[in-house]
Amino acid sequence: MVGLFSFDGPMYRDINGVYCNTTITSEMFSRYFRVVDKLVVVIRTYHLDKTYEEAALKKVDLEGLEFVEIGNLNSLKGFFFEKKKYKKIILEQVGQADLIFARMPSTVSDITIKAARKTNKKYMVEVGGCAWDAFWNHSFLGKIIAPYMFLNEKKGVRNASFASYVTERWLQRRYPCDCQSIAASNVYLNLLRDSVLDKRLEKIRTKDKKDVFIIGTTAAVNVKYKGQEYVIKAIYELNKKGYNFEYELVGGGDTTYLKEIVDKLDLNDKVRFKGLLLHEDVFDWLDSIDIYAQPSKQEGLPRALIEALSRACPAIGSTTAGIPELLQEEVIFNNGNVKDICNILERLASANMMEYAKKNFKKAHEFELSHLDEKRNTLYDSYKRFIQH
Repeated sequence: MVGLFSFDGPMYRDINGVYCNTTITSEMFSRYFRVVDKLVVVIRTYHLDKTYEEAALKKVDLEGLEFVEIGNLNSLKGFFFEKKKYKKIILEQVGQADLIFARMPSTVSDITIKAARKTNKKYMVEVGGCAWDAFWNHSFLGKIIAPYMFLNEKKGVRNASFASYVTERWLQRRYPCDCQSIAASNVYLNLLRDSVLDKRLEKIRTKDKKDVFIIGTTAAVNVKYKGQEYVIKAIYELNKKGYNFEYELVGGGDTTYLKEIVDKLDLNDKVRFKGLLLHEDVFDWLDSIDIYAQPSKQEGLPRALIEALSRACPAIGSTTAGIPELLQEEVIFNNGNVKDICNILERLASANMMEYAKKNFKKAHEFELSHLDEKRNTLYDSYKRFIQH
């Protein structure tokens, strides 16, 4: 059985030709080998001028895994001038595939789905986010193509034979399907240990209200819709009132835009850019912060937030997409609303955060890998049987 996985990614190839990433990993791809012998990954790929170790990325290397590199079809050049070339490449790969896994939203997956329908092949969609939110909040060009991408995702999901959603409700309502489907996040949590909760409770217990409160966010720092600027502005307002909040940002990308805001507000001693961290190091970092913030204006069900919950971290988040499915109502703020963030952080600073830690840790148990794999395996097996018959 030959499988095809399509996505905009991006995937990276280092100076030695090694494919690498932080979230699209060998661990992720291994799930598909339950039902395929070979997996062709059709994905937007960027080339690095350094090794994957130097870039703090994880090597992606599995027997039976093959990459087909696609250019950036979300750029002006790619969207208007290179798409035709890549359509031919993708059509050829679809023609050779038995099982097709199209992750969305994604221009590459839109093309893959159209090729599958053209060749009368049944496909499965993995709905990880909303095309409208992703493109509308990205750039001027994004606003132009957002309606087109939204309709593509809507149609692609509706006509799928099988579907996996990362949310329990939100994406299902916006992108309904008429097929067998499951809700399964893309997070990877092994069995959670009570010692993690105990450590967090002790950290909270010994915290004085006059101490520094460290807020953290894990997200690309060069994408405005991740919303870190609103947290920066909120801690500026709060610290003027006598609070002592600091902010740590983990994630890759050009920091210019956010650093300009930090400089303007004179917060250089309060905001730290940590850069990319290896996945295993992220958990140690989460243990070091006091509050996790997910201020995104575009998401599906944020993996980073679920990982924070798995470390029993008190957390706040925006009203975007599936975020309210994870958190208590009183810690949810309207996306982009600095005043809301200020009000919530003020309450948290004076509240007993132990209850939030306990509730978040309990919620994270729903995302343990064994539970999610059981759901996915049932769906994959149904898809394979459907194709074989």
